Amino acid sequence: YDKLMYLCWKSYLPISLNYLLFFIGMIMMMNNYKINLV
Repeated sequence: YDKLMYLCWKSYLPISLNYLLFFIGMIMMMNNYKINLV
């Protein structure tokens, strides 16, 4: 069971990290865009 959980995390973690980085990047880009507009 522990091994199964480990495998699930190993496959899930990179995807969630990519989504998190993408989300943070989008927020930063939106903030920069807002600042440039003003």
